[in-house]
Amino acid sequence: MLDWVAASFDLSAVLDAYGYLDDPQAVFDDLDGRVGVCVLDVASILTRHFVPDLFDLGEPSRGRFFNWRVALRSCDQHVGLLEFGGTHTMRQDGTRTGRIELTGDGCRLYEASSGGDHAQRWSSLASLLGAVDARLTRVDIAADDFAGHWPISWAIERYNEGAFDRRGQRPKARLIDDMGNRTGKTFYVGSRTSENQLRVYEKGREQGDPESPWVRYEGEFHASNRRELPLDMLVDPAPYLVGAYPVLDFVEGIGERLRIAAEKVLANCKRAVMNFRRQYGPMLNAMLHASGGDEATLSKLVLGTARSSLPAWCPRPEDAAQLLAAILFAPVGHIEGQKGQE
Repeated sequence: MLDWVAASFDLSAVLDAYGYLDDPQAVFDDLDGRVGVCVLDVASILTRHFVPDLFDLGEPSRGRFFNWRVALRSCDQHVGLLEFGGTHTMRQDGTRTGRIELTGDGCRLYEASSGGDHAQRWSSLASLLGAVDARLTRVDIAADDFAGHWPISWAIERYNEGAFDRRGQRPKARLIDDMGNRTGKTFYVGSRTSENQLRVYEKGREQGDPESPWVRYEGEFHASNRRELPLDMLVDPAPYLVGAYPVLDFVEGIGERLRIAAEKVLANCKRAVMNFRRQYGPMLNAMLHASGGDEATLSKLVLGTARSSLPAWCPRPEDAAQLLAAILFAPVGHIEGQKGQE
């Protein structure tokens, strides 16, 4: 799956397609300056073109390379970024560029908006980008091993054997060790400043489930002066991950897109239940004793504290009732991986 996408594109081509360049000099003078009267109009056009009716816009802020940046948001969650404006954002041929970025969460929401046909969704974005002379600048391609058949130890062994060597050179590598606290290890092959970097990390534990075997293999690809990233990476990403790291030839068989959301909810729910029991378990016990052991009274007290909103990580109840119930009503020893009594 795609877990991060960033691209630069011909800003003039997009704005012109929506009839916004009757006076291009005035528009670009404004975007290059400090007032930015046109900023939200331009950001609205870009979202309408690339991700229509999908994300909200944040407040404009000043950028570094690009003069303006506007966050893409969904339910108060940062899911992407639009950048444009500035005298240094022109290509050598004089093309004024803008930039769009989707985070991992942004990619998931973008895919989901297609009704499940993720291939068609990414093909659509590739076509829209191609029509405005876009160039991918970063693409992250991830493969999830939910059962833990290829753990971090496997990746480290293959590294030591030379399976990640390129042209006879062994790339730099580093391990971030959780030192046995089961919050998740991460193994890096290559550096962030290189064209490729591979991250292997214990995704389930990172999400809060210390017992999870879920491991993610994620390749981060950057364009450079000597290499372009083809738009086909959006349509068929797996061959590019395996092509960069042939030792990962198992990737084709482990991607189960529909399980990703469920596994994430499972991990987050376990963490939430553990935190709830630690913080409020003693108080609930005191309330139960105060009510004389009347569970109906305690139930009314607890329900009275409920709010109409849901946690950001929680799907709609009708979509995940069985999953949440399985965790919420599991024995505490099972959830926390400890022996003990309620």
